[in-house]
Amino acid sequence: MKKHFLDYIDHAQSRSARGLRILVEYFFALEQLEPVRLSGIHIVSVFGSARVDSQSSEYLEAKKLGRLLYENGFGVITGGSHGIMEAANAGAEEGIVEAYRVKHHHLTEEQIKKTKEYQRKLKMYSIGLQITLPFEQEVNPFVGVMATFHYFMIRKFFFATLSSAFIACEGGWGTRDEFFEILTLVQTGKAPLMPIIYVTPHPQHLQADIDYSVKHGYISKDDRTLLDIVPNHKRAVEIVKKFYRYVRSISYGKEPHVQIFLRRPLSATQKKKITQLVNERYADLFAGGVKFLSDRFELR
Repeated sequence: MKKHFLDYIDHAQSRSARGLRILVEYFFALEQLEPVRLSGIHIVSVFGSARVDSQSSEYLEAKKLGRLLYENGFGVITGGSHGIMEAANAGAEEGIVEAYRVKHHHLTEEQIKKTKEYQRKLKMYSIGLQITLPFEQEVNPFVGVMATFHYFMIRKFFFATLSSAFIACEGGWGTRDEFFEILTLVQTGKAPLMPIIYVTPHPQHLQADIDYSVKHGYISKDDRTLLDIVPNHKRAVEIVKKFYRYVRSISYGKEPHVQIFLRRPLSATQKKKITQLVNERYADLFAGGVKFLSDRFELR
């Protein structure tokens, strides 16, 4: 029965079969990634080219990025392939090994990787969402937990719902597709506000595109604030850390209604600054102003 079911999904050409495959992918990935979702760890998506060499400056920078994210308490989620994706997963894995080595000097790296604690941490902090393609099929060896997808749309759904920040490194059309997708979701309120960062030592190509879009009115000047373009991994992690120093999560209601859940209470000065900012810049969106609560504040 199982074989017939799998054959049907793989080979049937009807729309019903495609719909069934979408549902199976969704529920299977949901089950695979449920422990990550419930862990409370902030997960950061790292995008980038699968084609960069492991000795390239882009690869080494992405590896440093993955490690620094882990060292600051963030998990890393990538497409699970090679290049930039492998580098980010490898950096997180390296951070796990080194943190364990500090406590257990007598263990070799091979012995550390056999421990339950290492395996548990890898599953929580190094995640891969693979897409089946005619090329770039192999999963990198630094992924702790993985889900595989045939459809990009289901894979993108899990990137968007699992991630608390998005960092794009240099890459091709796939990287730009994912990068602009999340910018669009945040811009239109379909995803909560979060750090969206592009890491490049040569920002001219992206900056020129943004400037052109603003000049011709395709995006507003304020839309620029959704994106940070930074030269290195340290600056990227600094932005993510700063964002989540006070914020735990952000959610949107059906009306113009935002709830921002906090890690710690705000001071009177901070509350005053937030109220002033909302009244000056967002009065047309949040006519009801700001309501401060013990663990969050609401914009209505």
